[in-house]
Amino acid sequence: MATPEFSVLDWNKKSVAPPLPPVHPEQTGLADTNDYVFGPLTPVLAAMLPDSETRQDESRKELHAAGYYQPHAPSNLAAIRYLCIIVPLVLLGLLLLVTPRALERTILISMLIVPAVGWALPRLVLKRRAAERTRRVEAGIPDMLDMLNMCVSQGMTLPVAFTRIARDLGETHPDLQTELKIVSEQAELGSLDQALGNFRRRIDVPEVHSFTTLLMQTERMGTSVATALSDYSENIREGLKQRAEEKGNRAAFTLLFPTVLCLMPAVFLILMGPAVLEFSNFIGRDDSTMQRARQIIQRTGQNNRQAP
Repeated sequence: MATPEFSVLDWNKKSVAPPLPPVHPEQTGLADTNDYVFGPLTPVLAAMLPDSETRQDESRKELHAAGYYQPHAPSNLAAIRYLCIIVPLVLLGLLLLVTPRALERTILISMLIVPAVGWALPRLVLKRRAAERTRRVEAGIPDMLDMLNMCVSQGMTLPVAFTRIARDLGETHPDLQTELKIVSEQAELGSLDQALGNFRRRIDVPEVHSFTTLLMQTERMGTSVATALSDYSENIREGLKQRAEEKGNRAAFTLLFPTVLCLMPAVFLILMGPAVLEFSNFIGRDDSTMQRARQIIQRTGQNNRQAP
């Protein structure tokens, strides 16, 4: 009987344990509960609106992108969404008890539409805030690169340079300052690669991806960070400029249709208004002429009758 042969690769595959799932602050039980929006009722309300793990991860990513780093921010979001569903239902149900019969159908339709809007509205507001904050962080990256290049050129390490830059960007780019503080703190607790990887996951834009990849590669290979940053800062400015031009061209094309729709009624009023007035006057003249002709015919008939 032949014994099975195992290669070293198979042995390594079996010996390596699967990676542990990430542990979030609200799951440890050590986070402070002062950030609850509705106090002790927040976890109860959040439990009334269960969600899948994938949707929870997406919500947590959007909360981080929007700047909500509280440990219980996902629970607060779930509680707010639940109340946006239940409160309109209760109010419309009470209104249905006292409303006339003619308005009952309208209220019943509202009981279907308003809770759906309340369920989706907090998530839409969160996505909009996340997009706005991401754009603000993206706008501050070129300035941050210049300052980082100056600090690294003077002999500072990357974690120390991030801490130094975070103190100077508070007035111009407060959102980017918050992100750099998180990067420096995580680099002190763990490693710079982990801190940059978390920064890339929080702010999901191409500039941050390429910036973090550049720093991670230079840190691993030992190449000059200052030279890489000086070359990259020009490229990122050019990319931001091209993206701004693209948005400007797209905006001009988008505004074409509302402009045409707003100008067409005025154009028709100016061009067709005099013609409409002349046509109405012409019809009025025809009516008066016919009436006069009828009066003349009636008078002629009466005169003929009265003649001997």
